[in-house]
Amino acid sequence: MSTRTSVSPAYLAWAQEQRMRAEIDHHVYVAGAQTDPITQEEACLVEYAAPELLATPAALAELERQLAAAHPEATELLLRAPGDTRLPAPWRPSLSYVRHTGAAAQAPRPPAGLAITAAGPEHDPLIAGWLARAIADGYGYGPEDVRTGELIDAAATDVLDAPGRVSFLLTRDGRPVGHATVLTDAQDEVTGAEFVDLFDLLVEESDVVRPGTTALVAACAALAAERERPLFGNVVHDSAGPDSGARVVASLLERGWCLDHRFWRRPRPDEETSV
Repeated sequence: MSTRTSVSPAYLAWAQEQRMRAEIDHHVYVAGAQTDPITQEEACLVEYAAPELLATPAALAELERQLAAAHPEATELLLRAPGDTRLPAPWRPSLSYVRHTGAAAQAPRPPAGLAITAAGPEHDPLIAGWLARAIADGYGYGPEDVRTGELIDAAATDVLDAPGRVSFLLTRDGRPVGHATVLTDAQDEVTGAEFVDLFDLLVEESDVVRPGTTALVAACAALAAERERPLFGNVVHDSAGPDSGARVVASLLERGWCLDHRFWRRPRPDEETSV
């Protein structure tokens, strides 16, 4: 199950003011330049495209042609689409957003030895390290790759210092073995909807991954219910080769989540592929 994108009129008005809004046969799309904060590569990001522009190969090809012409500096195209949209190769899923639909009434009691507690300022260095690892993993960087270390650490600090950031600790016999970090003041600019963003969840000890994950998600879902906002999570997809992210999404869909929307990625089209 997925959710169709309901675009906010205020967002479209803002896009018009920013000269990011364009049309193909009266079908609207919104696109602009984006610099990746970690790789520093230039891309063209399509924040919204009317469903008609993604429905046929001809319409999609014309959209690609216009994007390439308007953004000659872009090395790749990124495009947001509803969860049930499938784009042809060379497009690949890049980032999937899933929405929690399970009941949040009563969190299950963790097994003996495991506990969920709210993280305090004294845990910031630990959480920052976990966040940095998650960001590095999302880009496919190993611990030996120091080229972007400062940028990754800065991105982790930005999350840690974000207004409304809440972190839960998973402890085992009193030792921190995992966390879930959420941003409670998140807003989807395209739809205007407010939500709680589950930015990262990690359980370090393999024998308690399942119960630890269940307990952390329950804590996040309860917080989202208390704030009367939906809980969203995200899954990063592999940029090449077998897509382990697809398996993660499939597993989440079986456990009380639905696919809301997805970002797709493709290399910049050349003259042959864009006509």
